[in-house]
Amino acid sequence: MAIIGTVNVGGAGTAVQVGKNGNVTSVTFISRSDNNGAVYVGTSDVTSTNGVYLGPGDHVRLPFRGKDRLESFWCDADNADENIDFVADNTAREV
Repeated sequence: MAIIGTVNVGGAGTAVQVGKNGNVTSVTFISRSDNNGAVYVGTSDVTSTNGVYLGPGDHVRLPFRGKDRLESFWCDADNADENIDFVADNTAREV
């Protein structure tokens, strides 16, 4: 089953926690194509210098060997009111 949502970074340089909880086996973050600048994905200390860079329309898929907590991810942006969509998979992996 997928966990789907959107993170809105209301203020540039202000990290926002992914607002959904759950153990996931992978997550894909998608920077909306109508964003005005870069967004960044990382942990609670994410910034433009240490986060995964996503330009408008870019995406990144993060697979995990086991499971990771979705709420352990945070997003930041160069501009206010940028949106990052995400799709996370919380199904068990076949071994």
